[in-house]
Order: sequence, then structure tokens, then C-alpha cells
Amino acid sequence: MKKEERHQIKRDDLATVLERASDFAGEHVRGVLAGATIAVVIVLAAAGGWAWWNARDAAQARQLGEMIETYNAPITASLEDLETARPGTASFTSALERDRKVLELADAVLKNGGSGVAATGALLYRGIALAGTGQPDEAAKAFREILARDPGGILGPMASLRLARLHEGLGRYAEALALYQAIADDGSGLLPPEEGILGMARCQEALGKKEDADRLYQRIVSEFPDSDYVGEARDHLPGAV
Repeated sequence: MKKEERHQIKRDDLATVLERASDFAGEHVRGVLAGATIAVVIVLAAAGGWAWWNARDAAQARQLGEMIETYNAPITASLEDLETARPGTASFTSALERDRKVLELADAVLKNGGSGVAATGALLYRGIALAGTGQPDEAAKAFREILARDPGGILGPMASLRLARLHEGLGRYAEALALYQAIADDGSGLLPPEEGILGMARCQEALGKKEDADRLYQRIVSEFPDSDYVGEARDHLPGAV
């Protein structure tokens, strides 16, 4: 596996707090959907959502749990992948097939409206799946809606990171740079500042500002020596082998 792919997997939000909670719950609760639903409960609790769930909120939480598990399902593109997949778990033959299923589940959550954490989480995954199915403008629209709904909450920073990556992938480096700068300056702790600094450096490099980019790469090495991002930053600095 390429080094950049390892970094992507390591940092891919998992898409975030939601998926980290899902992983934790999956290890402690028997049953895939049960674990994912507990993950949503953890997130809702963190967001102050313990007060009361009505029937719609509970249903949305269950649906979001299923969506999280679907997004994390393995891709079995080869016979070897299929043989190593965990028995009894869902899998997909391609990322496109998986993303289409995530879109289907997200639409099921969002069709009834709602503005809670579960609905906003579904919108995040919808944006991710839209990007994966080649609909970047619609994906950007979804991420911006999350930023408007939850600017200082759990999911807002995740949407900001996804939007930055989307712009970067489309070659919109100036727009991505502004978003990465905000991530680097965010003191909430929801995202590592190195994520933003590294993104800024890549964008500066793409814009032809190599000296500015090198200063940012060096900043990661100097200020965050134990970070998972250090290796990638060093690779971009002059003299890297």
C-alpha cells in the first residue's frame, strides 16, 4: 500500500468522532447495528442530546448507525479481499457501490427532515458519498449546509475538512487554503492542527509558493515531532530522499 494511502486511511475522519465511537461500540456490543446505534448515542450525549428522544430521533439514530457501518464496510474487489473479509459482515465490490448505498441510506434519514445531530450526521455522509460518486458541487452544497447548521459543534469541523479536501482535489487551491487555515487555527481539539497546516502546505506548493510551503512543512516537524503527519511533511522538505 502506498504511503499516501496509509495516511489517508489513518486520517480519513474516520469520518470522524462518529466513526471512532462506532469502532468503540462495535468492540463492546454484540451485533453490528447495535454497535453503530450505541455510537450515535455516544455522539448525541456529547452534544447534549440526552434530554429526550422522540420516535423520529430514535429512528434516525438507528439509520445513521447503519450508514456508519455501511461506509466502513470492506471493499472486496478481489477474491483475496473476499477471503480476508470478516464472515457475516456486509461488503461491497467497489467504493462506488458502497457510496451509492450510503446515499440511499442518507436520503432515507433526511426525507423526514430534522435538524438534530443524527440528521446532520446523515448530511455529512451524504456529502462524502456525493463526492465519491462524482458529484462535487452537490457534495460541496451538503458540506456548506453542515457548516451553517453546526459551525461550532462536533460535525462542523469535519464538514470543513471534507470541503477543503474536495476543493483541493478539484484544483481550487485558494479556496482549500482558506479552509485549511481555519482548521489549523481552530483550538477546539476536534481536529489536529497539523491536518490544517499540512493542507495549507500542499496548497501553497500547488500555487507555486514553494518557500511558503516549506515553512509550513518545517513547522509540522518542529512543533509536532510526535505527530503522524511528520513523515509526510519531511518528505516534502528539501533534501528528502
